[in-house]
Amino acid sequence: MKKIFTVVMAVAFAFSVVGLAVAADNAVKAAPAAEKASKPKAKAVTGTGTIEALDAAAGTLTVKGKKGSVDLKAGKNVKLDSFKVGDTVSVTYADGTASSVKAVKGKKTTTKTETKTTTETMPAAPAPAPAPVKK
Repeated sequence: MKKIFTVVMAVAFAFSVVGLAVAADNAVKAAPAAEKASKPKAKAVTGTGTIEALDAAAGTLTVKGKKGSVDLKAGKNVKLDSFKVGDTVSVTYADGTASSVKAVKGKKTTTKTETKTTTETMPAAPAPAPAPVKK
């Protein structure tokens, strides 16, 4: 009876050691994934600016806005082929990657010649006839 008890305890001990080794191995593999998951996502920023530099083939652009310039890499769904340097765009980005680039229709600027209006003088209406005088 003592021998059976000893064998059962040895087998139980072996299983516990193997179980701990497997659990430790899984914890090491899961650690990098846990680090990525715990990293907070950057908040997306939307701004309007002018394209200063553009490389459509490389998928990079530099946009200058009110608060300065920002270098961005185009996201996988962003197409830069229709843009050129000097275009005004609205960009949504986070962590240096643009998720949206849209053209902004420029405000129509008016020149002095467009705003100048001419006024023609209308001929004066004939003066009303004087009222008849009673005698």
